[in-house]
Formats: sequence, C-alpha cells, structure tokens
Amino acid sequence: MSFEEIRAESAVAAQLASDLVACQQVPRTFGDGMPALILPPDLRIHTLEETLAAPIRKKGTIILNDAESFVAVVLDQKSESTRLFSTISPPTFTAVFNHNASGSGWGDHKAKYNAPLSPEWKAWTGVDGKKMGQVEIAQFIENNLVDVAEPEGATLLEICRTLEAKKKVNFSSSIRLSDGNNQFTFEEEISGTAQKGQLAIPEQFVIGVPVFENGEKWRVDVRLRYRIEEGGKLVMWMELVRPHKVIEEAVKELRAKIAEGTGLAILNGTPNA
Repeated sequence: MSFEEIRAESAVAAQLASDLVACQQVPRTFGDGMPALILPPDLRIHTLEETLAAPIRKKGTIILNDAESFVAVVLDQKSESTRLFSTISPPTFTAVFNHNASGSGWGDHKAKYNAPLSPEWKAWTGVDGKKMGQVEIAQFIENNLVDVAEPEGATLLEICRTLEAKKKVNFSSSIRLSDGNNQFTFEEEISGTAQKGQLAIPEQFVIGVPVFENGEKWRVDVRLRYRIEEGGKLVMWMELVRPHKVIEEAVKELRAKIAEGTGLAILNGTPNA
C-alpha cells in the first residue's frame, strides 16, 4: 500500500471516529437555550437551532418602501431596547430592536427605510447645472411643466415654444429688465433679409416637487443661466437654489412624522454595524 493510500485511509478512519463521537453525543444547551454539539477534531460548537420549532431569538433586517410601513413594523416590534437612527445624506431611517439600550444587545434585529427620492426630484436635480442648447432646455421644461408653480404654466410654455422655433437665429446681446426678465436680441433671416427680434425669458421660476416618493411637494427656486457663445449660439442651464437644504428640511419633517408615529426619539447617526 502506498503512502498516499495509507493517508487517505487514515483520514476516512478519523472522519468515521468523529462521526461516531458526534452520534453518541447528547446536545447541550447554551445561552438562552440554544442546543449545540461540540464536534471534533477542533472541538467547535455546532448549533442545532434549525431543528427547533422556532428560532431562539429574533434577528435579521426587513427593508420597507415607505414611511407608513416602517412605522407599522416599529410599533409591532419595539421594546425598551429599541432605538431609531436617521441620516440626512443619504436619507435613511434604521430601527434596531435589540440595541445596547437598557442592557447589552446583539443589534442584529433591524428595520430600514431608505426614503427613496421621487422621480420628479431626480429629474430636476439631474439637470442642475447641465449646459444645454435652447431647444433641449425648452423641451425639458415643457415635458416637466406640471412641476412649475410660478409663473403660470401657459406663460412658460409659450416661452419654451418660442425658443424651439428660434433655433436657427443668432443671439447678439441681452439685458436685464426691471421686471426680472432677461431680454435677448437676436437676428434671423426671413426671405433673404436679416431681421432683428427680441425675446424675454424669466431669470428665475419656481417648481413644486416631492423630495421623496409619495411625499409632500416642496418649493424649489430655479435660476435660468445663459451664455451667448461665438457665432450667436445661446447656451443655457438651470441652477436649483440650495437643493441640499430642501432635502434637509424634508428629512426633518419625515423624522417628526416617524417620531410621532412610533413614540420614539430619533437619533442623528447610524447604529453599529
């Protein structure tokens, strides 16, 4: 018999001996009644929780998609050891039901609500500061006109359609009017003759959009910026005014809603991993 065959046979014999010892063991209980076996060759503890009718204790993380569901789960599971945590960037809410509160806890029984941003908020923040041609920016505003709160939608729609129609003109200058609008002077060729025209565009408008899915609408000021490039091309972009503060206020409002619904204080931060 070769050395490799002897070694293989010895390993099989050792495994059989280990299995025999395991079969002869009576499970012991640990901690809160966890049944387990101590198995050779390294005498590690092998738990038998899966053989029980129910787990010894609750653990795991449930993910919720709205604040109402998060509150419902917290009310169902909370105890003296429950703590709520929240962050603003990104917006998150975490309930730890077995936290180190009244005593030591495992901290592994949780519920999370990550406050997903609304499609409207993603759309407007997605173009914040993005340079666009006059037609592209007009089409975006027109497609999202339902979000515009001021000025009236019809007024802004007319401006958008004028921008789309004047895509082949050369812009030469602009001035700021007393009413807050920017008046652009342009030249276009009509029947072989160059003619001048003017177009007034508001310097700022207001949108009302929810920050979070299924949430309340928030007022956001939007500034229209522009640059007349060489050749008379008009480049425009939008700047949302302090959008981070809007998110901050929206999270604070949501915190107040969840705190009232659960009857628990919300801690600013994240729990231990």
